[in-house]
Amino acid sequence: MTRAGAAFRLSRADGIIATDLSGPVMLESDYESIKAFLDTNWGWAAGLAGAMVVLTVAAGSLLHPDRKVAIGLWLAGAESEETWSKSFVSLFDAVFGERHLSFTCFLRSTIASLIAVAAIWLMMGEAGALEVRLEAGLSLGAVLVIALGVNVLADYVSLLETRWLLGQMHRLRSFWAQLGVLVGDFLVSAAIIWAAIWLYVASPLHEGEIDSFAEILGIFSIFSVAFYSTFLTSVWTWAYILSTWVMRVFTRLELGSLLDVEGKPVRILSLAVGLVTFLAALAASLPMQRDADGLTLVDRTLCTVFKGPVCLDVAGLTETEQAELDLILLACEGGLTEECVSRGAAGWEIRPAEAARLFRVACDGGNARGCTILGFLHHQGLGMAVDLAAAARLYRQGCDGGSALGCSGLGVLHEKGLGMGADLAAAARLYRQGCEMGHEDVCGWAEDLERLEAGGAAAGTP
Repeated sequence: MTRAGAAFRLSRADGIIATDLSGPVMLESDYESIKAFLDTNWGWAAGLAGAMVVLTVAAGSLLHPDRKVAIGLWLAGAESEETWSKSFVSLFDAVFGERHLSFTCFLRSTIASLIAVAAIWLMMGEAGALEVRLEAGLSLGAVLVIALGVNVLADYVSLLETRWLLGQMHRLRSFWAQLGVLVGDFLVSAAIIWAAIWLYVASPLHEGEIDSFAEILGIFSIFSVAFYSTFLTSVWTWAYILSTWVMRVFTRLELGSLLDVEGKPVRILSLAVGLVTFLAALAASLPMQRDADGLTLVDRTLCTVFKGPVCLDVAGLTETEQAELDLILLACEGGLTEECVSRGAAGWEIRPAEAARLFRVACDGGNARGCTILGFLHHQGLGMAVDLAAAARLYRQGCDGGSALGCSGLGVLHEKGLGMGADLAAAARLYRQGCEMGHEDVCGWAEDLERLEAGGAAAGTP
């Protein structure tokens, strides 16, 4: 994204400000349109489903035979005290061990974290997110190094928190209470991994600034892989719940004979988990399809909710100038006002009305230079009718905000009596202020008016 400045030259002779706002215009996005929905998403959806199948089968192979029988009877509809939470806890403990505060559990959690990071990296690569959104050729080795610093401890803490909540789940009979706990677990896990990323970036292990939370969510950060891999266990939990519900419905509809649940409960359950995960992944990918502007609903929502840097990242994906402009305006509303000033300065001669809109948003966001340039457009009637009162007000905002050109522009209006009565003393003070703030061109103007004022005062002395 190119940036251009705005330079002014004040002319006292005719009471106008000459300006040079020329600069290179924004380059249009040259990303190609993504493929059809299934062609784009089936690969990563199948990869995620496969990971869930492997995890369930691996857990089942470590499960005690009596637990397999109990789960099979429950899925077949037998009356028992078995619940989804008890059965899932059995699989969970089979993978990570029953002694959670142990080196064995920590080691298994570490291995699971690295596998999850590799799986997410591969799935993001399959979906094209790494090249299109990150614009960085991340190697798997580099990602795993980051995972060692970010995920290992965070995922272990998250595992302990999740396991504790699951252990309490059987006490909750209400569907909504269980749902609330699961959502709470998701949010706590997100907080844990975000804190781990922040600590990693703040440590000597990393150079550079931390990306915003929205950029990590939108996969515009190298830490997005580490962030999303943390939720693989949560995906497994949800897929397991949905699968057991589906299988129990089959049983109640007397369709259980189609499935050998009692004989092969884990194998049938793992296939159900894979199918549910695959369909859910495809459903989740619907709002991630690009529209005519080359943007997704997720991207637009991120920029709307988290106005700021992420909007510039999303703007880099669009294929139309209008969508890019709208996103840059949202970025400015989020505090990146200089982006609006640079964009407006780069293309004001071609699209003065658009430039005025950009400068207005920048000015409203407290950008003194934006106010000054907008005042100049009102002063000269560029892209709008001449409005000297508005120009004076905007010059004043720019001057008060630290813009030397704002002070100088307001000085011109006072000296020439444009939109107000001529006031040489006020003009001299404004020129002097602009001079002291770094606008050297008006230093001589201030001296001229000060001498003129001093001469007039001397001539009027008896």
